[in-house]
Amino acid sequence: MFLSKTYFKKLSIFSLLGISALYFSQEKTVQNIVGSEQANENNLKKHITYLASDELQGRLTGSEGEAKAADYLSSEFKKLGLKPYEGENFIQNFEYNIKLNPHDDKTSTPVKGKNVIAVLNNEAERTIVIGAHYDHLGLNEHHNSTSANSEGQIHNGADDNASGSAAVLELARMFSQNKIKEKVNYIFALFSGEEDGLMGSKKMAETVKTQYPNTIFMINMDMVGRLSKDNNLNVGGVGTSPILPELVKKYKPEGINLALDESGIGPSDHTSFYLKDIPVLFLFTGTHTDYHKPTDDADKINYPGEKVITNYVFNLANALGNEREIPFVKTKAAATKEVPKYKVTLGIMPNYADSKDGMGIDGVMDGRPAANAGIQQGDILTKIGKCEVREVYSYMDCLSKIKAGEEHPVTVKRNGEEKIMNVKF
Repeated sequence: MFLSKTYFKKLSIFSLLGISALYFSQEKTVQNIVGSEQANENNLKKHITYLASDELQGRLTGSEGEAKAADYLSSEFKKLGLKPYEGENFIQNFEYNIKLNPHDDKTSTPVKGKNVIAVLNNEAERTIVIGAHYDHLGLNEHHNSTSANSEGQIHNGADDNASGSAAVLELARMFSQNKIKEKVNYIFALFSGEEDGLMGSKKMAETVKTQYPNTIFMINMDMVGRLSKDNNLNVGGVGTSPILPELVKKYKPEGINLALDESGIGPSDHTSFYLKDIPVLFLFTGTHTDYHKPTDDADKINYPGEKVITNYVFNLANALGNEREIPFVKTKAAATKEVPKYKVTLGIMPNYADSKDGMGIDGVMDGRPAANAGIQQGDILTKIGKCEVREVYSYMDCLSKIKAGEEHPVTVKRNGEEKIMNVKF
């Protein structure tokens, strides 16, 4: 998942656009897989194990590891008898520039990336895109790691996003081998350049309506490999078409709790397609302490959980293909607020739910002020000094009042108990 060079750039994206309210769906729903195909857990594990292996050196866009990953993905598509999206092979090349020194506005580094895209041509009028990014952080050459002093360490990115890539490969197998000719064409797209700002998906989104003018939908999977013991699955984009809230609940797997977000914009590749007026869904099992660290490895993936999610997407993609019409709706930001300026950070991953009762902490970065003070993942932040924290906006407002080097008491709730810790910013 895209994390900009400074962590709070991601936070600012949500702040500028407005944070959609999350709501949960827990009702019983239909469980049968549409058609005869089901996801194979061994296939998912095989793909993730290779893509997240040290051999690929973290799959940085433009690297030898990315090229090896692209070759693997292409060979898998070829085995399934799928057709290239454009040209004679499955590769869509693209280029961009990246600034590696935030203090130097004049110098940038050119990067050449490879999308890997295949088509199941059912000779239909309409087309659905199923995608995920396959690039990751490499050896932290682009400085996107959340782990201090991690340059030179392999960031394998098993959850982010070998998990989503494996699901796309498995869905390509399921649709191409099910002996059914669906009413839509399916494009299976694996993007690179996501970690540097959705670069690969932007390239494809610019061409998809030229190649397939009646592209009616896009499903994006980013970090779908860490389904927690609470079985919470985030599904974004449900506000991009009026048919989606009912549809995602209808095919919800038994025992899964859905956190639904209406917005078509978020820190992953579905955004590129939403901005081209294509309805989208975005599946995500949540952040964790290994996010953007060298410790995001294949042995930590919840493979049975990923199988459930892959089957869920298969059901959704089938159902969407059978819809007569999928109207596109622009989603509205909740409320645009000015982003306060601040020069300090706690070094945490906030929970973006607008709870008003404190801000949940989804992750704590090693070596940063919060970690040094003993703040933990799962804590609920309620105060910084005398400044009350209710959600992300008030958190940023509190930070804007603090100067580097200052020390303040920070109040959190942990398992219902209030704790106060001194934090040096």
